[in-house]
Amino acid sequence: MRATTLRVVPETLTNIFDPHFTTSFTTRDFAYLVYDTLFAVNDKWEPRPQMVETWERSPDGRDWRFTLRDGLAFHDGSPVTSEDVVASLRRWGARDALGGMLLRAAKALEPLDAATFRLRLSQPFGLVLQALAKPGAMVPMIMPKRLAETPPSRPVTEPIGSGPYRFLATEYRPGDRIVLVRNEAYRPRSEPSVWASGGKRPTFERMELISMPDVSSQVSALLTGEVDYLERLPADVLPILERNRTVRVQVVSPYGYQGILRFNHSQPPFDDVRVRRAVMTAVNQAEYLPGVAGRAEYGRICTSMYGCGTPYETNVGMPSAPDLEAARRALRETGADLSRPIVILHPADAPGIAALGLVTQDLLTRLGFNVDLQAMDLNTFFARRARPEGWNVFHTTNTVPDMQTPVQNVYMEAAGPPSGFAGWPKDEAVQAGRVEFAAASEEAARRRIADEVHRHAAEAGFYMPLGQFVAASAWRAELSDVPTGPAMFLWNIRRER
Repeated sequence: MRATTLRVVPETLTNIFDPHFTTSFTTRDFAYLVYDTLFAVNDKWEPRPQMVETWERSPDGRDWRFTLRDGLAFHDGSPVTSEDVVASLRRWGARDALGGMLLRAAKALEPLDAATFRLRLSQPFGLVLQALAKPGAMVPMIMPKRLAETPPSRPVTEPIGSGPYRFLATEYRPGDRIVLVRNEAYRPRSEPSVWASGGKRPTFERMELISMPDVSSQVSALLTGEVDYLERLPADVLPILERNRTVRVQVVSPYGYQGILRFNHSQPPFDDVRVRRAVMTAVNQAEYLPGVAGRAEYGRICTSMYGCGTPYETNVGMPSAPDLEAARRALRETGADLSRPIVILHPADAPGIAALGLVTQDLLTRLGFNVDLQAMDLNTFFARRARPEGWNVFHTTNTVPDMQTPVQNVYMEAAGPPSGFAGWPKDEAVQAGRVEFAAASEEAARRRIADEVHRHAAEAGFYMPLGQFVAASAWRAELSDVPTGPAMFLWNIRRER
């Protein structure tokens, strides 16, 4: 069994199996194994068909028809139909910012027959295929209609998709391991696999996602062959692995991650834009990057909410340089009560996030705040941050491809409570700009709109970027064809015998 099993240690082990319910990239990576998508992007950011065989659009771009590939089936044996697709897209659109914009622009989203569905737009929307190919959480993955009709406020707990691997409920041990087995009915596309697009071949009979929070245990397990793949490693252990011929170390996501300091706009003192901007002025990304990047070449200063190296990169509206004394003066002018406890939600079992929280704890203390760093596990963190009460700041990291436009970046969603994303900024100019960006058909117009949205969001203190960084993965040297891309893709990997 060992030769036909791939044993993977994710950064954390998810207990949320619903790709439409959370922005957690551990959920997203699990979901890419179990579910499939209508379209997917390649390494040129081009939407390519995945579950869709053919599609056509009217000359005015308002009427779209899509036909599914033959032979698609869910893991419970039922065929994938256009009714499943429509129900899944509606559920995704109720949770995802870009999906919601697409549905609000739609006059109709309806099945025409078992394999064909139609999208009719009531207003211009220039990102239809980009939305359906969205690579990051929340991904528009397709599930059976009966599951997609679960209220969006409640996660789906039965992970049934049509993807290359099936969830094995009988061997699931919450907090310890997730077991998947090859979906023998899966029919990969014939095109080469590039990022999330093309032929996803389930090359192992069995896959185990294993919880192993201690990094030294991860390294030891990889060196002895107890596990095959480590998703994300701190830089200080890389020399040990790089000197060993039995393993390979590589950065698989060239764009990497953005560190995020997110304010709770619904609670004092960060309901005051002046307080948010004062903290942003004090942030020195050079203090954050060593904890998440480790190596100088793995991190870069970047204050663009869209990430650096992306088509819409800009820092307009952001503080020009860190200035602690200016931040202190600005805070005094606000009259904010600095003795009031500032609760930082701190997922201690997620090292890539926890390192950011420790720096902010020190920064806020130096600014004069009374800081309460509340440690918890990652899944508790996700539950706590979804409630507006009981916290003031959280940190996270998100893949840069998920941040690269004002409509893909969930942290630029500005609907406010209760429908907005955790943190709940409210800004009508940003919301209008995001709609305008989605409707634009010309690239020059999109660039202009993206700059203006960024300026508004930055000046309103939606969140503070904490730098951009990449992280290394490691795997046994006998593994070949390990995919690269903006998520942890685990198809097509082979073990050389």
